[in-house]
Amino acid sequence: MKAKIVIRKVENKFYVADIPGLKPTCHSLGNSIKKVLEDIYKQLAGTTFELNQSEPVTLNKEDNLLEIYIEPGQRYPVTELRTFEEYALQILEMLPGARAERTPDVIQINLGDFRDEKGIVVILTSEAIELRLPTLEWLGSHTSVRSSKLWKRIDLDNSKSFDIPQLIASAQEAQSKTFGVCKFCSQKKPSGWMSQQDVCQSCAEKHLGIVY
Repeated sequence: MKAKIVIRKVENKFYVADIPGLKPTCHSLGNSIKKVLEDIYKQLAGTTFELNQSEPVTLNKEDNLLEIYIEPGQRYPVTELRTFEEYALQILEMLPGARAERTPDVIQINLGDFRDEKGIVVILTSEAIELRLPTLEWLGSHTSVRSSKLWKRIDLDNSKSFDIPQLIASAQEAQSKTFGVCKFCSQKKPSGWMSQQDVCQSCAEKHLGIVY
């Protein structure tokens, strides 16, 4: 079964994790996300539990949300994480407030959306890491959909290491550069809300007579 873990950083140096809706309760404290996961997995492997996460999970702004697969009575080899899983935990520690969803072979980490200058989407598999920029795509005059566009793809090779912090910082800088400043209202807005490079949609209607 899939379970959501809430991870919260306290005193700017420790991570606290718990699984809402789990009986008996399961909590952990450690100096890294990997450490708290290792402890939670050990607790789960040593007990019989019930999980009910039908209620919405309450999160603070900088909480991380991580999905894992759990089954009663099984061992969870956290010390044998695959390379892309190791990178995912590293990225989560770098991005307070990020949400991680997963299937057995894919992890998707989302921070913010197209309205955030630091917004980013990271998709990790055993083959590659994709860094994507959140966007707003218009399917028609009145229909939009939130999406993302590929910024960079890094093929994973176990013999190579990557400067993940630099890659994340560069992707967020690229996202920030997609924003434009309207020459009429002087507001900085995401590209999905711009009519032209220097005119937002609201001002285009007001000053240029463009109808959306």
